Formats: sequence, C-alpha cells, structure tokens
Amino acid sequence: MLKDTPKGRTLSFAERIDPAHTALVVVDVQNDFSHPEGVTGIDNTRIHEYPEMLARLRKLIEEARAAGVFIIHVRSLYDDIHLSRSAAEKWVSRGWVDSLCRGGTFGAEFADGFRPRDAENEAIVTKHRFSSFWGSPIDLLLRSNGIKTVVLAGISTEICVESHARDAFFRDYHVVEVGDCVECGSPERDRASKVVIERAFGPVVSASMVSDVWKTSKNKTRGWHQEEKKKKLLSTLGERLAPPHTALILIDVQNDFCHENGAVGRRGEPFEMIKETVPRIIDLLGAARKAGCMVIHIAAQYGPQIRNVGSPYLRRNPRSRDGLAWTASSTELIHGELAPDLVEVCTPGSWGGRFVEGIDPRENELVITKHRFSAFVDTSLEQMLRSNDIKTVVLAGVTTNCCVESTARDAVMRDFNVVIAEDCVAVKDINRDLHFASLETMSMYIGLVEPLARIAESWSANDLPRASLVATG
Repeated sequence: MLKDTPKGRTLSFAERIDPAHTALVVVDVQNDFSHPEGVTGIDNTRIHEYPEMLARLRKLIEEARAAGVFIIHVRSLYDDIHLSRSAAEKWVSRGWVDSLCRGGTFGAEFADGFRPRDAENEAIVTKHRFSSFWGSPIDLLLRSNGIKTVVLAGISTEICVESHARDAFFRDYHVVEVGDCVECGSPERDRASKVVIERAFGPVVSASMVSDVWKTSKNKTRGWHQEEKKKKLLSTLGERLAPPHTALILIDVQNDFCHENGAVGRRGEPFEMIKETVPRIIDLLGAARKAGCMVIHIAAQYGPQIRNVGSPYLRRNPRSRDGLAWTASSTELIHGELAPDLVEVCTPGSWGGRFVEGIDPRENELVITKHRFSAFVDTSLEQMLRSNDIKTVVLAGVTTNCCVESTARDAVMRDFNVVIAEDCVAVKDINRDLHFASLETMSMYIGLVEPLARIAESWSANDLPRASLVATG
C-alpha cells in the first residue's frame, strides 16, 4: 500500500499498480462504440480492428478479477434529460440525432463479453459526459475502497479515456493507461492522445505489463475488503486528532463579523458571544501550531463581481424589528443595486474583511478565500486537504449555524472526520438558540463536538511530527 510516501518520490511500476490500491476502470465498451452496427461503428472505418483490442481487454478484466482488483465498468447514457445543449449541438453535427447511447437500446448495452459481474469488487458507473468524474459517484467509489491508482482501458482513446485520465489526475489519483486496450477511429489521434497521457498524466503500458504485476503480487490485502475498511476507522479522539493528519480550519474570524467596529457592531446588534469566543479561537490556533497541525484560515469575501442569488450580505432579520442577519435575496442581487438599508460585508481590500487581531496567518499557513457559506464551495480547500493527506478537520469560527455548519456538512460528505471546537464557535446573541441547535445537529449527524480543553489536551499528548508536506499559498 502507498503509505506515508514522500511527495516527489518516483514509484516503481509494481508499487503504482499494486492490486491493494488499484482500480481497473473500463470505459464505454458499449455497442454504440464497439459494434459495427452501433451508432459510431457505422461510419468508423477502423471498427473491424476493434475485436483484437477487445479480446485483450476481456483477458485483462479476467486477470483483474483473479487478482481481486477493484473494477469499475463505465457506461454512457445520453437521454434527453441528461443531454446538455452544447453536447446536443455536437451530436447533431456528427449525425447522431436521437440515437447515441439512448436508454433501453441495443447501442447502450455493454458489448458481448463485457457484462459486469455481481461482485463486491465490481461496480457500474453511468455517466452523461465524456468523463464520469462529472455527475457520477466514481470518485466516491474510488476513495471508499482505498483506491490510489486507476488503470484505464476502453473506448475512445482521445475522448472518453483521455478525459478520465485528466480528471483522475486532477483528483490526485495515479494514472496508468493500458495502451493496447484502448482504441479509437483514427491511428493518428490514438497516437497523439497517448503522447499527451504519457507526458502529463501517467505511463502508457501494455496489458501484459499490468497482468504480470497482478499475477505475481504477494500483497493479499485489498482496499475494498471490509476488514481493511474497519482498520482505517479512527475511533478515539486521540486517533482522530493526530497532528500528522489533522487540519485546523478557522472560518470567517474577520473584523466585519467579530469586531465592534465591523459591520455587525456598527449596526448595534449585540454579539457578546462572538467577542467572548475570539480569545478562545486564538488559544486553539496556538495549540494547533504547537502540535504541528496544518492550519487553514478561511476568509469570506463578497462583492459585485461574484454577486448572485447565493451571495450572502447583510439584510433585515425577521427575528428582530431592527436587527440584521446574514442571508441573501435574489431580488436585490439580480435586479439593480442593494437596498439602502442593506450592507455588503467583507468586500475586497476592506478593513472589515481582514482577520481580527491575534489571527495572523503565518508563512506556512494557507489562506483560502470563499464567496459562499461553505468553505468547500468554489475553493481549493478539498484539494489542499487531500494533497496533504488530511483525514480530520477541526472547525472553529463564526457563525455556528451558518458558515461553520455548512462547512462541516460538506466536509463529512467528502469523507473527512469532523471535530467542532464547541467553545470556539459562536453566533450573534439573538441567535443563541440556533447555536445550540446547530451543535446538537452536528454532534448527532456530522462529527464530534469537543471543547478547546479536550482538543488541546489531545494535541499536547501526541508528539508525532507531520508526515506530509504542508502546502503554502
């Protein structure tokens, strides 16, 4: 298994495609792409050459099964409800009107000899774009089964197979293409695609090279085995908070939300809970730094350039006659300027958008700017966490029921362990009931809710150094 591998080390081929952490991804071996009577086969002058490749691919699949490799069978489906306007335009230009991979048709079926088995290590993924990394659960299947490397085969080399190689690489998987188990309608495009893959994404190898490794591998563990999954569960607080795989994420600890001269303070709405919490957040930050945890500062930023239906700003609070709340109104955002009594917060370059005193990011700490409630939406947060082998996120900041909870929900849905620092999150005083309700919800469904003292104690008892590189920027 790839474990604690330093960044930049070149893997041996046997390490790269170890059956323990490798998935064979078979792309679009369907009648419309591989059969002479399929939609694309009718005008494909090379379709008569496909059987030789398909025979090699069938053999490779059988060898993957024998080795216990996780296998994903990808199929396309382009019914009207899934077809975008841009794709439909391209389909029409190719003459594929109401025809390509339609549900229930011969063309959409897997080719003869390629029907998936009903097995724990085989899955079917249905896609509606060239790459199944868009709009399908393929990434969920891969990370849920301990996959680090994808071995790609199928049709067509330069379109759907290459699209998978690009997207898998961008999601931090090692990529291998089986060069003699892919095919397309042009030898020139096939060669050109393989040059691109080899140069930028991963090696292009023969089926025999792959099968030789799988046949001789002495590693009997597999990421999809249930006992292996159980071993990876972090059951105790100490295991979850181990500094080598833990990141502290501070959310929106900015002047407009936390300082008496910020937007909230200027409106005269009490926020004593927030002011009392900021010193504890600073203490939590100090404890994380001392333990060697990764630290990420999240800064909210709103303004005209990214203003839209989902853009938060300060507007009237239905809970209070004169108070305000952080919500969005599509009417004001889309039709003209903000109403006179509405205040936009954390605008680019403003004092209100700066972190409060005591929250000063260090050179090796990330600052990520978000434009919506969740720190995962339209940001590099998930990418940074996965690039640094983070398994657990500790969340602190404001406000509990809005940006903190939104981020916590997205974190657990992305399979990170979540710990909420109970006394390091807060809301405006009028929303105290929502604060406690949010903590209860998060403790029931999302993660552990623990006080600063227990988190700091766990870190101080764990003197393991960080194993991975810490990204900066």
